[in-house]
Amino acid sequence: MKNFIIIVILFAGILSSAYILQNQPENKSKQANELLYFPSGTFIREVSLDYKTTMTNLMWLQVVQYYGQHLMTDKDLHQLYNLFNIITDLDPYFKQCYVFGGTIITYDQKRPDLGLNLLKKGMANLPDSWEIPFITGFIYYIYEKDYFAAYKWFEFASYKPDAPDYCKKFAASAMKRKGDFITALRLWTQIYENSNNRMEKENVVANIIYLIEMDFNSILKEKGLEKTSIYINQQIKDLTFLPFSVKVKVLTDTVIVEQK
Repeated sequence: MKNFIIIVILFAGILSSAYILQNQPENKSKQANELLYFPSGTFIREVSLDYKTTMTNLMWLQVVQYYGQHLMTDKDLHQLYNLFNIITDLDPYFKQCYVFGGTIITYDQKRPDLGLNLLKKGMANLPDSWEIPFITGFIYYIYEKDYFAAYKWFEFASYKPDAPDYCKKFAASAMKRKGDFITALRLWTQIYENSNNRMEKENVVANIIYLIEMDFNSILKEKGLEKTSIYINQQIKDLTFLPFSVKVKVLTDTVIVEQK
């Protein structure tokens, strides 16, 4: 207990010193000097010994304070990545830190490259986590607009222990955005076949029909009625993997797809 109190006092002293130093007149106006004296994760780990959890919690509170203060004032969050990196050096298995950190570093610090670096570190330390590769896919999908990379990470996440079904749904959505509607249909088919929920199956059917209609109508608009009919006949032969049959009505200005 005595050692624990000494560690807490030491850590508090370090943070107090850092605060005083970074608020000196010569440092206060220099962005690069903010948190210059903040201790490294390696240093804290060595000092804290058996009290890593307590030290991690104290560091976490410091980061939350930093984030909230700057988000509500100058929005200068250039140190976010460094802070999350320090915490995950101290506790490499702090999953929430990777997930939350990767997201806000990308969105609020506006550095998706650093957000992805933190998530990569998380996947190395927590290889069974589905959340970390899922957030990685989300960053590629929303911020990088790299739909194939998003698809790969969503699909990767879907095979992790306890991964929810929506990982595959996001993978299918990513392939739809990329324009690879056959792969998207195969993913929706997997979701349909692995589901025991009637409402979910109905939702999958609606998504499959929507994808087929979207593809056929884009061809009709681009190539005309005659070439669209030829295209549809070929595609129907390639869609035998679907969990149900479809009937297609080709009209002058639209294509209608229904479940048989």
